[in-house]
Amino acid sequence: MHNLIAIDIGNTNITVGVFKAGRLAAKAMIPTHAYSLYEPGFKKLFKRAGLDLKNGNEVIISSVVPIALRRLVIHLNKIARCHITILGRDKKVPIRNLYRIKREVGQDRLVNAYAAKVLYDAPAVIIDFGTAITFDLISKRGDYLGGLILPGIGISLSSLYEKTALLPKVELKDAPHIIGKSTANSMRGGILFGFGAMCDGLVSRYRKVLGRSLKVIATGGNASLIKKYSSSIQFLDEDITLKGLYLISRSNR
Repeated sequence: MHNLIAIDIGNTNITVGVFKAGRLAAKAMIPTHAYSLYEPGFKKLFKRAGLDLKNGNEVIISSVVPIALRRLVIHLNKIARCHITILGRDKKVPIRNLYRIKREVGQDRLVNAYAAKVLYDAPAVIIDFGTAITFDLISKRGDYLGGLILPGIGISLSSLYEKTALLPKVELKDAPHIIGKSTANSMRGGILFGFGAMCDGLVSRYRKVLGRSLKVIATGGNASLIKKYSSSIQFLDEDITLKGLYLISRSNR
């Protein structure tokens, strides 16, 4: 039986998944910069997943935060016997990368692209609604083409409050109508209807380049919310990065 601990270190959260016999058996999120929560968070997850920490557990990590990666590895080795593979250092994502400066692409973006290629077929676009919003394109041949990076929903909403004198701090939740009848609902609607329309507009342009068969997959913390405001998102896959890490761990075996 093949067990795997898959870890994606993002700017805001660390997402950890435990795969048992090819199935995502348990997962957890830990704030990236809450270092004191690493050990208790991992211990709780591993106990819930029923992992034997004395056996050599296989771990694969994708990270865009170097300091968090270093600290996480130290804590992980304290609580479990692990064989750790770090993407970009120990293993490459098995996809042809057509970015001009290849090292500039975050490993998480390549992982998502590879997972989309395997799980949904190409051509495809993966829209990741994380701290930043990324659009990543896979060609008909299955190559990683590149994409776009935009300010995330949380960043955009908080900047309205922080950079203006009269706009309030509001909670992100459903906007009742495309015409806001209060300042708070105008801000929510601007974010949600606006980002939804942005998705639809960009997907329309991408289909002109890559064809009508383009698959559109959304992931990330705000993906399920934005899907309500976008007609172009076909698939919602909140675990695509963890699935991609599992698939990469099994490649070339």
